Amino acid sequence: MAFGMIKGASTAATLLLAASLSSGCATIASGTDQNVSFDSEPEGATVRVAGKVIGQTPVSARLDKKDDQTVSFEMDGYRTVSQSMTTKTDPWFFGNILIGGLFGSTTDFASGAVYEYSPDQYFVTLPPNDNAGVLDRKQSIERFVVVSYGALRSAAATSQPADDESFSSLLAALDIDSNDTPRVNQLAGTLLDHSNPVAGANAVTARF
Repeated sequence: MAFGMIKGASTAATLLLAASLSSGCATIASGTDQNVSFDSEPEGATVRVAGKVIGQTPVSARLDKKDDQTVSFEMDGYRTVSQSMTTKTDPWFFGNILIGGLFGSTTDFASGAVYEYSPDQYFVTLPPNDNAGVLDRKQSIERFVVVSYGALRSAAATSQPADDESFSSLLAALDIDSNDTPRVNQLAGTLLDHSNPVAGANAVTARF
């Protein structure tokens, strides 16, 4: 009898928690919009998302979570660069199915809350109009650093960063001998000093 009462109380508490979490048609906790950052080399490019001007780089904005949106970077003297903004399923969505049921999950699909931009940072190197599609050395290095930033920082945190393929490639691009320990350590320190990929890329090309 006591066990039945405890079990019943536990079930009631669980239902009460589910009800409180699923209020408002069980919209997922992370909401229907997300903060997204944009940057470019050179800075000052006009950013458009789905045709609407967001601002000039570097800029951040809260955007509705919608699939198949396109971001464009525009600047006088440079080619416009556009790309689709990739999305992924927000991990809160699966919790929402458990809490709110099928109706709650359907509501989130309709509102766009099921989507989360991934990545939530966008960086582009704008090619000049007079040399379309060709990047100079500085731009090429910055692009490589931004794209490989996670691997580069992981290597920089080790005792032998030059053993990593990405780090070794960056050393070669910067004309740094892998046996030049002071310079290798300087590069590793520069990468570790900046958590933001764009800031780190700019610091690398400015220092080396």
